[in-house]
Amino acid sequence: MAAARDLALALLLVALTLPARAAELLVEWAPLAVSVESYQVERRVDDPQAAFAPIARVGSDAVRFTDRSVVVGVRYCYRVRGTRGRQMSPPSPELCSVVTERAAAAPIAAAPQPETEPVRAALPEPEFEPVAEPRPASADRDVKALRRPPPVYPREAIAAGISGWVKLQFTVTAEGATRDIRVIAAEPPGVFDAAALEAAARFVYSPRIEGGVAVDRADVETEISFTWIDRGGELVTGRRAPGPR
Repeated sequence: MAAARDLALALLLVALTLPARAAELLVEWAPLAVSVESYQVERRVDDPQAAFAPIARVGSDAVRFTDRSVVVGVRYCYRVRGTRGRQMSPPSPELCSVVTERAAAAPIAAAPQPETEPVRAALPEPEFEPVAEPRPASADRDVKALRRPPPVYPREAIAAGISGWVKLQFTVTAEGATRDIRVIAAEPPGVFDAAALEAAARFVYSPRIEGGVAVDRADVETEISFTWIDRGGELVTGRRAPGPR
């Protein structure tokens, strides 16, 4: 059973000669035993300092790729990965071959009858590793009011024909609620404070975002105005533009 679960993903490199000293290498592999959407072929020059780079991506039903961008006399190494969405399998063991001028198989260790029998190197069961999503350059934003229910106009102030305003300071939490609400100025003092505090407790905000995470935002300020206009009992309340600090 363990052998049956091995994923035989192997490369067989064959050097071919084309006219005008052109050359190509044929990369062959056995398909993965798990479902993939494509195969990515990677190549590097046979140098310990060189890094593998993808050179082609072929469909899930492909088992070979012809590399025609090679140079005669240069030794290349190849490996293959299976891909599924944004996930990628571990690479196959690498195999190397030098591009020759003769249409003969490049020598590959332990590769009997290369014309008919590919050399196969087994891969371990792949554990697909998710590709990290790129983080936006900046996801920060400040709080924004979503709902500000108007305050209840005190009956005593209506009866006395008193208008005024209250300036508040509070914290908008990471959940968009308000807390630590306090009066920092009012005109006239003490008349509309309670009504303003009660209204601010029902405000709803979109929270402050820092690095893509919602956080508390302290020292948010706003003013609530209380104005009674005699238009058949019409009550006008709302936000008053703050004056200079």
